[in-house]
Amino acid sequence: MSYIALYREWRPTLFEDVVEQEHVVKTLRYSVSTGRIAHAYLFCGTRGTGKTTMAQILSRAINCLNPKDGDPCNQCEVCREILAGSCVDVLEIDAASNNSVDNVRSIRDEVIYSPTKARRKVYIIDEVHMLSSGAFNALLKTLEEPPEHVVFILATTEPHKLPATILSRCQRFDFRRITHESIVRHLDKIAAAGGITLDSDAAKLIARMSDGAMRDAISLLDQCISLGGGKIGYDDVLSVAGIVNDTFMTDFINCILNKNIIAILGNIERLVMDGRDIAHFVSDLVLYFRNLLLCKATKGQCDNLVEVPASVLEDMKQQAESISQDEIVYRIKELSALETGLKWASNPRVLLEVTLIKLCIDIVPEDASMNDRVTALENRLDSGNFAKNLEPSGQAGQSGYSSSMYNNAAQDSDSPLFQMDTAKGTASHSGSPVETQAASPFVPASSSSPSATLASNSSQSLTAAEFKQWPKIMEHLKSMGKMKIHSFLLNVKAIVLDENTIGLLFSVKENFTKTLVSKLEHLELIEDAILKITGHEMKVKCLDEENFTQTPVKAKLTENEELVEKARSLADKAGLTLEIIDE
Repeated sequence: MSYIALYREWRPTLFEDVVEQEHVVKTLRYSVSTGRIAHAYLFCGTRGTGKTTMAQILSRAINCLNPKDGDPCNQCEVCREILAGSCVDVLEIDAASNNSVDNVRSIRDEVIYSPTKARRKVYIIDEVHMLSSGAFNALLKTLEEPPEHVVFILATTEPHKLPATILSRCQRFDFRRITHESIVRHLDKIAAAGGITLDSDAAKLIARMSDGAMRDAISLLDQCISLGGGKIGYDDVLSVAGIVNDTFMTDFINCILNKNIIAILGNIERLVMDGRDIAHFVSDLVLYFRNLLLCKATKGQCDNLVEVPASVLEDMKQQAESISQDEIVYRIKELSALETGLKWASNPRVLLEVTLIKLCIDIVPEDASMNDRVTALENRLDSGNFAKNLEPSGQAGQSGYSSSMYNNAAQDSDSPLFQMDTAKGTASHSGSPVETQAASPFVPASSSSPSATLASNSSQSLTAAEFKQWPKIMEHLKSMGKMKIHSFLLNVKAIVLDENTIGLLFSVKENFTKTLVSKLEHLELIEDAILKITGHEMKVKCLDEENFTQTPVKAKLTENEELVEKARSLADKAGLTLEIIDE
């Protein structure tokens, strides 16, 4: 006798043999026992969960000459013919290759004839979602009111592709994915029957790779048995499945966490030369980081959630302690996007290398939120992997300013001086550097100080902190040749709104001047001058003196403002120059 594939040999022949589909078995067995046979059934579910097998068992059960508690006897003449596939009253049709209107028309013409031996004619239409729209329409009337001796059993993995008119005419049963525990028990049973020793870790790996499909699990077991030896170990399953072992994967993750790009590229070379599938490897990386996330989120209490050997789980717990939860989520997102992109990539290796290098150099995506950017900055600061203010090429001044920048700006008195550049630092005139003030940028004035009391039209007084450094700011603008903006600010009063904001008060008569000063280029000049004199980056706001009659109280920071403050604190800590483009 020729060899029969293991999944065919172990295909269930009774309802009770079907694994993990008790909700379907119970209903169908009761229907057969009581004679409440519907005219159309629809079996839905992922591959390898028993849809076609259940349809075959049901076809025998409703035609069996000696049924037992709803199960077929599999011994009578009708059962044997159906098992052998020679019964003319039970037809199994593949809708993928018989999806036209003509194929459905032939079925419609045949159903009017009575069965020859069996009690009922049974039409099993597999992958029914592959039928064309015309074929579905041709099947509607027959499916709704077939002759009493006809039963339709439709099976599909994609029920959402079926028209609602078909779904409403069938009794629908959804088949569940089979749990790993049930797959492991069934694999142990099959291996024991064949005299094969199956390691526990090997059985769990097969169950995990089958993704809830029993047929996939049995097929992989069959392939492992073909290796010979009578014993199947964990490494045997790895070699047959074409995936890397746990030691390689753990070392690879360590290289990513340590940002060892050279080691990562070397491991990718080994991966490619060994003929491993890159798409499968990326999927394993996503799963590995998912396990790290569970270890991190549960604080190590994840033994029942992560299905890996105990030694590997301990390594995962240690790795999870060295990385933040946000970093794990970021890596999962990037690798998941890579997994999708590999489907259309002509050179998967290049995409893999680029993505992993990107993960090592902490590139924050352009569409990342402010929180993600601050988190990335914190991670770089904690690791010490950040750049100090870099000297630009050519001769630079004592404070890191480029003299060429000053010369270019001096040629045009209206051009904004000291525009911030995070790569080059800020610029000043190398010939006459301005002394940086180490003191606080403002000194709070007492409530009785005349300079801190501003009159208003409503005769109310305003008590505020006067910006003591403002005269030096004005002098700096004048010394740099910025006479235009200097003239605008002659009658302006500067107060401190909070530790990061300076308010410029304009009277009603100076409304036009306020409009001019409010231009972006003028505000940048003032803010750069404040930064140069005080050493503290502050924002400038133009206010109406008459409307500003209450004591400024520092409002509760919004979420974005808190992130900005956090970023400024990190920049000060690292000695970096930070420019906030848009708060």
